[in-house]
Amino acid sequence: MSHPADTSDPTAQAETPAPPADAASLRGRMERQLTVLGRLAEAGLNLALAIERQATTEGAAPVVAGDVALAYARVSRAVRLSVALQAKVIKDLQALDQAAASRLYGQTVNAERQRQRLAEQRQDRVQRIVERVIAAEVADAAEVDRLAEAASERLEHDDIYGDLAKRPVGEIIALICRDLDLSPDWTRLAAEAWAQEEIESGAAGSPFAALRGRDPPHAWADAEAAAGRQGPAERRAASP
Repeated sequence: MSHPADTSDPTAQAETPAPPADAASLRGRMERQLTVLGRLAEAGLNLALAIERQATTEGAAPVVAGDVALAYARVSRAVRLSVALQAKVIKDLQALDQAAASRLYGQTVNAERQRQRLAEQRQDRVQRIVERVIAAEVADAAEVDRLAEAASERLEHDDIYGDLAKRPVGEIIALICRDLDLSPDWTRLAAEAWAQEEIESGAAGSPFAALRGRDPPHAWADAEAAAGRQGPAERRAASP
């Protein structure tokens, strides 16, 4: 069974602009500006109303001396400027929030693309390894094809093994081989580069996690017993 070449480019993902280093301080400064402008607008409005009462109400306490109309016009203009500046700061703050949301969305999209890419690469690798296991264990060509197709179908569905990107290759292979009643040569597989990486990393869930200085088949039997599972060889021996 042939496999398409992995032509994905890890660098081809959409680039997300990095947030400005002072984004938090910028937002804080803008919020303080809104507070100040709000107080100025409120104070100006109160003053304008007081001037209006001075001009229109008999016996009202004087607020300004001289040309009341001119004072009212100046205060009103100051209020309008404060409101206009408030609107500008609010617009800038909304743009800042939109930029932050865009960055977060881009990061989420990139993370999902990376997860999918890793899952696809892991799926292809597991399929190739399982096919080698099948070919080494099964002589009948039709049965080889059937098992390979069954392995491929299981890898296609997340509801069987979950997110492949979150599982070590060795664990996925062990699960498939268990389900297909195959007995991999773990000693041989342990010598392969991908298995050596799992041995070195001690990847949780990998049948190779405990292979440092040990015989792989024995370590695999220990792992099966610790997990409370029955391995393929044991199932075959127990079957009538």
